[in-house]
Amino acid sequence: MTFRISHVCLLLGGFVAGIALTSTGSGGFVFVVGREVPDVSYLDPAAGATLAAVVAVLVTVLVRARRGLSALSFAGLALLGVARSTGPWDVDMYLGGVAAGLLLGGLVGLCTTADLAWLQTALATGVLVGILLDGPIEHLRTSFPRRYADYLPGPTVDAAALAVLALTAVVLAVALRSGDFGERADLAVSRRAVVVGIVVPLVGLVLCWWFVHQAWDIGSDGEMRGRWVYGIVLVVVVIAAALWLEDRTGIVLLAAMALVATGGIGRSAFPDSWPWLLVPAALILAGAALGRRFPRPVFGIAALTVVAASAVFEHPPWDNLHLGATWLLLPPAATYTFASSLPSSGPVTAASLAIPAALTVPLVAEYGWTAYTPLTGSEIPPWPDSWAWTSTGVSVAGVVACGLTAAYLGRRRT
Repeated sequence: MTFRISHVCLLLGGFVAGIALTSTGSGGFVFVVGREVPDVSYLDPAAGATLAAVVAVLVTVLVRARRGLSALSFAGLALLGVARSTGPWDVDMYLGGVAAGLLLGGLVGLCTTADLAWLQTALATGVLVGILLDGPIEHLRTSFPRRYADYLPGPTVDAAALAVLALTAVVLAVALRSGDFGERADLAVSRRAVVVGIVVPLVGLVLCWWFVHQAWDIGSDGEMRGRWVYGIVLVVVVIAAALWLEDRTGIVLLAAMALVATGGIGRSAFPDSWPWLLVPAALILAGAALGRRFPRPVFGIAALTVVAASAVFEHPPWDNLHLGATWLLLPPAATYTFASSLPSSGPVTAASLAIPAALTVPLVAEYGWTAYTPLTGSEIPPWPDSWAWTSTGVSVAGVVACGLTAAYLGRRRT
């Protein structure tokens, strides 16, 4: 495989799309009075990423011409530039979701050439870099959590983000002008892939709303009263959808669900300097190359299982095991799993790349399906250790179920 300008374009475009998918809403910060919880404040990221997934699927299905896909990709970059220039406002999650969907859908469509496998791998790698490193990058850019950004004075225009968007547009224009993507291949798109690509993100959004609506109903003993059931339902829905799809198309969907069940890079893993970001970035690239050369999705999901299991070590000094697993094992395992699962049809690929942002943000970052530990203090009783064991066990079970289903689909195809 020769590294070309089209691969650079998809890496950079995927990175922008990944950042946009995880930045479709500020996340909201609210004070809870009794049981009154404004659900929409916590659903902003999920709603925006879900909208992006649906838009991306529609673009890959309805637009087949290279010129139309290119125009929509540039339109997505332009809308992201508008969102970064105008600052936070009431419907920024919708604008960001549409922009991310247009960009992701356009790039997925541009991958449908003779070099489909490597082009999709480059795109998936860029998206995962954006999704996994969005938190650490934001942490290094500001010492305040993102959810407080709306309350802090500062410049409205994000110059750094606009520079990255402009660079992406220039590289995309050069790649298209040079014809480096090659001749477009006409790939058939099944109706099942379209249905799954649209329905699964919507089901995830409904489950997220259900989770948020009930999340504050915490018992007197501090237990979450079976909140893990929502994660199990989500895993069952995704496995059913993967089994319903033809061929090995469902494996990439299982890879996305395994990443969601594992969780993202925790806040405790954030570095204190920019050079440290090169470590997970290099591991992500290495995982993508290995996954393309030696495609074994089950091996990648097995590595994600180890990461999920390490969440049970939440007290020092053993918590360093989880820190090391999320910082050193999660990035290459995630990209290895995706690279091993590709290529698949456009709609499922587009939805699968958006699903980690659509579901991980609300279920892990806000409430931590896999690693939720509220702040503790003299006035707040410590969180029971049983919750860590329960949530970790459910997370591991979800990843293992995805791995077993992926192994079954692989053998059935053979």
